Amino acid sequence: MTTLNIKDLFSEKAAAEAKRRAEAEAAEANHKAELAAFSERVQTYEITAEDRERAIKRIRRAFEAGERELMLIKFPSLLCEDGGRRINNHLAGWQDTLPGVFHKIYQWWEEELQPGGFTFSARIIDFPGGMPGDVGIFIGWPQSLD
Repeated sequence: MTTLNIKDLFSEKAAAEAKRRAEAEAAEANHKAELAAFSERVQTYEITAEDRERAIKRIRRAFEAGERELMLIKFPSLLCEDGGRRINNHLAGWQDTLPGVFHKIYQWWEEELQPGGFTFSARIIDFPGGMPGDVGIFIGWPQSLD
């Protein structure tokens, strides 16, 4: 027969809390490491011809499906030099806060897609805990040529 002891209950509760805390800290450390690795890739990645072709195919499919824009990619706003503040508030120079390859996407649009009538925008697409979360990069086009 097992006896119930309040000291044991508190000890078990403390051990369970310590385990949950350790798991949460490990998950947070893993998340930070993944974000750091992703940030490094963002800064060093060069857009390839295959990347451009893949994006163009996605734009064509969205256009043919009757869409008016395509979210090309998303990334954590933490990677922006201002945490996404300029993008969120539609402030001048927001495009200059785009990190690494995302700024290169903007330049690609400016050089190749804008002359063809496409638009470019970036928006905060979610607000976890009330704070800016991911930034979406969108390529858009008019509904008609009129």
